[in-house]
Amino acid sequence: MNRKLNIVLLAIWVSLMLFAILAPEDSLPKDIGFLSFIPFFDKFVHAGMFGGFAFLLFLLLEGKNKIQRALLTTFLFSISFGLLTEGLQLFLTEIIKRKFEWMDFLADIIGVVIALGLGCVIAYLNRKNKKVEE
Repeated sequence: MNRKLNIVLLAIWVSLMLFAILAPEDSLPKDIGFLSFIPFFDKFVHAGMFGGFAFLLFLLLEGKNKIQRALLTTFLFSISFGLLTEGLQLFLTEIIKRKFEWMDFLADIIGVVIALGLGCVIAYLNRKNKKVEE
């Protein structure tokens, strides 16, 4: 992926994440249509948000670094970002009427791990294809 495009996509993704995570509870939809029947649907949303974040960050870092370094950096940064956002919810509880939830943080970690697994597979296949072309 083009590096500049990746940076733009990551910036947009982070902006949307922060908007969703820090939006006041009363501004969020109560009924999400046909998805309402899925138990713990918000945990899937957390996993998806942080998985997308980690995937885009990994792709950005992987091009300039070894896969292992990009993997570790992305994992640590993504987990720290997840903890920071939950901490912000705790700190801003009176304003946004949301709270720190360990299960949200666990869902963030699961999303990061899944995304990094997918990112590693893609990076491996890309590097393998480059070697074949040479």
